[in-house]
Amino acid sequence: MITAARNRVTSILRGLGSLLPRASAAAPTGLVTRQWRDDYDRAWPTVGLTPSRLLTILQAADHGYPRDQFELFDEMLQKWPRLAAVEATRRLALTGLNWEIAPAPVSNSQNAALADEAAAFCRETIASVPGFRDALNHMARAIAFGVSIVELVWEDGALRDLIPVPHTRLTADPNEPWRMRLLTENDPTRGVALDALPNKWIRHCPNAATGRMFDRGLLRASAPMYVAQNLSFKDWLIYSQIAGMPVRVARFEPGTPEADQRALLKMLESLGTDAVAAFSKTVDLSLLEAARSGDKPYLPLQDYCNTEITILWLGQHLTTDVRASGSRAAAEIHDRVREDLLVDDIADESDTIQRDLLTPLVRTRFGPDAPVPRFRRSLSQSADTRTFADILGVAVRELGMRVPAKWAHAALGIPEPRADEATLSDAFATGDAE
Repeated sequence: MITAARNRVTSILRGLGSLLPRASAAAPTGLVTRQWRDDYDRAWPTVGLTPSRLLTILQAADHGYPRDQFELFDEMLQKWPRLAAVEATRRLALTGLNWEIAPAPVSNSQNAALADEAAAFCRETIASVPGFRDALNHMARAIAFGVSIVELVWEDGALRDLIPVPHTRLTADPNEPWRMRLLTENDPTRGVALDALPNKWIRHCPNAATGRMFDRGLLRASAPMYVAQNLSFKDWLIYSQIAGMPVRVARFEPGTPEADQRALLKMLESLGTDAVAAFSKTVDLSLLEAARSGDKPYLPLQDYCNTEITILWLGQHLTTDVRASGSRAAAEIHDRVREDLLVDDIADESDTIQRDLLTPLVRTRFGPDAPVPRFRRSLSQSADTRTFADILGVAVRELGMRVPAKWAHAALGIPEPRADEATLSDAFATGDAE
C-alpha cells in the first residue's frame, strides 16, 4: 500500500513537472582548470636522453601517462632551432588566417532567419570572450601533441571565458583507457573524466598523424630525429675542441711512481690550454700533428635531420633550404603541397569548433532544433595578391560570376570606403587621377 501511494505521488509530481517550461540544456558551471604547483614542476626529460630512454617515455604515454612525452617536446623546441621554426610555420599558417562565423545552410526562409540569428548570437558571444584567441592558439598546438583541451567557463547559462588546459594535466583512465581525464588539485592522481562533464570542453584531435589518444601528433615522429640530431651535435662539439690540435705524447721510464704519472698527465693536459709545461729531463715529450681526414659525418647528419623534420611538418623543404639544388620556382610548387596540409588543418579546426563550442552555444539559447553555424577561415590570405586579383578579374568579367564586394575587399585586404570618402575609382572616372 505504501508502494502504491509512493507511485501515485511520483506520477502527480511528474505531471506537474510537465506543465513547467522546459529549460535549455544546462552546462556545468565553475572553473575546473585552476592553477596549481604541479603546472610549474618539470622533469627535464631531454637531459641524458638516449634512444632507450625515449622508448620508455613513449611507452609510458601509450599506457596513459603522457606527461613526460609532452614535456619532452617543449624542450625539443627550445634545443632544436629548425624544429621550432617549422612548428611555428605550420601553426601560424593556421592561426594567422582571418576567420568568420557563417550561418548554417538551410532550405526555407524561416530556418534561414533562425540560422542568421544563431550565427549573430555566436559572433556576439565569442567577441565578448577574452580567451578565444588563446584558445585557438592552444588548439593549434594539437598538431604536435595530438590533442588539445580547452575548458568552457559557464556562468548563469552564458559562456564567460575559455581556459586552455595544460597538456601535462592530461592522462587516461586506468580502467577504461579510451577515456581521457584531467588531473586537478582535488584529485591529482586520477583526475576528472572529460566525458563526465558534457558541454564543458573543446577537445581538438586533428588528423596530423594516425594513432591512438596520445600518439596522433607529429611529436612522435619528431622525437627520434631529435635524438639523432642532438647526439651528433654533441659529438660535433667535442670533435671541434680537439680537431687540428697535435697529440701530446710523453714517455717515462719503467718503475715511475704512480703519483708522478698522474702529475705528468696533468702537465700534458695543460699544454692544450696554457701551451707551457715543465718536465724532467728523463721525460721524452713529442707532439704528433693531427692527420687530416676527410669530411666528418656530423654536418651531413645535421642536414639530413633538418631536411626530414621540415618535410614532416611542412610537406616540403625547398622553402626553407634553397641551395644549389633549389630554385624559387621549385619552392613555389612545393609551397602548394604545404597548403594541402593547411587546408586539412583548417577543416579539423572548423569541425572541432562547430561541435564543441558553437553547438553548445546554440543549444543553450535556441534549443535542439536550431541550425548550428560554421567556423570558417579564409585561404585567400595565403595567395599572392596580384595573382588573386587577376583571378578575380577573370571570374567577374569573363565568367560573369557574382562576387560580393564585401568579400572581395576582405580577400584583397582593401578596406571598404565610408559614404563621404573619396575613392580611386571616382578619380579615374573623372580623369583626376593624373
